[in-house]
Amino acid sequence: MRLLTKITLLNLLLALAAFGVGGVRVYHKFRFEVQRETDFTLLETMDEVVRTIQSGVPAADLQNRLMHITPLAGPQAAKDTYTDTLAMHPVLKRPELFRRLQATRTIDGKTYRFMVMNVVIEQSDISRIIKNVLTDLFVVLGGILLVFNFLLSKWLLGPLNQTLAQIQAFNLTSGQVPEFPRSSTTEFSQLNTFLAGMLDKIRQDYHTLKEFSENASHEIQTPLAVASGKLELLLDTPSLDDAQVQLVQDAQQALSRLSKLGEALLLLTKIENQEFAPQTPVDFSALVGTDVQIFADLAELKGLQFSSRLEPGVSLRIEPSLAHILIGNLLKNAIRHNQEEGWIRVALSADQFCVQNSGPEPAVPTEQLFERFQKSKPSGASLGLGLAIVKKICTAEGWAVSYTYEAGTHCLCVAFANA
Repeated sequence: MRLLTKITLLNLLLALAAFGVGGVRVYHKFRFEVQRETDFTLLETMDEVVRTIQSGVPAADLQNRLMHITPLAGPQAAKDTYTDTLAMHPVLKRPELFRRLQATRTIDGKTYRFMVMNVVIEQSDISRIIKNVLTDLFVVLGGILLVFNFLLSKWLLGPLNQTLAQIQAFNLTSGQVPEFPRSSTTEFSQLNTFLAGMLDKIRQDYHTLKEFSENASHEIQTPLAVASGKLELLLDTPSLDDAQVQLVQDAQQALSRLSKLGEALLLLTKIENQEFAPQTPVDFSALVGTDVQIFADLAELKGLQFSSRLEPGVSLRIEPSLAHILIGNLLKNAIRHNQEEGWIRVALSADQFCVQNSGPEPAVPTEQLFERFQKSKPSGASLGLGLAIVKKICTAEGWAVSYTYEAGTHCLCVAFANA
């Protein structure tokens, strides 16, 4: 949810709370004012009747439905009282709420009891009126807030949106730090200055680390090749016994593993740094077909039944070298972790690429085999990086990879999210 949307919703919630509390306050205030004005009107009406009686008009002639005048035998002291009562409305022909004043007055030596009534606005009517007014005001205020915030986002938050767009477009491999827009807002200006410095430091650290990794990988290969060559020469020495020959061969295997480990780790680093940027879609079906022919021969040499079902014309946006690494690691994994007289099945569709093979149950949970240096067999000859590389490639491409084992069948599937 956008920042401005959250601010607008928060403002509307605060306005709704304020209107709710204010509505209760207005209701009680309005009700008090109506009652006070009604009481004042009743008192004015009674005083007018008293003055009329003082002018000589008989009290009986002044009585009506809302005015009752009762002569009393003698002077009586009584306080004016105001009460609510129900009476029949002359027009609506139903009981309605009336306000009533009872008072005693002495006029020309005669005492009268006056009862004056007047219809008042009911509480439900007051509530309805206030609710309608506040609802209209809230709708108007909400509309004003929406329009104002929309215009505000174009003007005030424009530099921030430009900054976000440039950050999203930033690429470490390009070597260019984006130039952020100038802003008269102090906070945005400070943010842009901080981001420019931080991105420049990240770029420098990235290139330093990248250069170190490449140099280290390259320089290590030279002494490894020299050591391997020396061991080859040592094997040609006729004076070596069988135990010494075995020691030399073990050393050669260790050097070979070390060389492959360096190459695999460098590849993982390049994938994590997104150095492989595909520009155009490639024919993934053709790439799979090429690798399947190579690994099918290898599988047959090991006595494995190999079958494939490939859908033609599957086009994906992936760097071809990464595609070959992905396919090759999955096929090598199926061959390496198979069993005697086992089988391998390869399937490619527009949605996914799956490799199934027979084999013993893995020594660790299948989801852990995508981690670095995790092996299906602890004593196996593999480096434990093949599936980790597959996982990194799928993550970089936005694909999903899964590994399941059930009833003697290993199943590795890559689902193409952008297919």
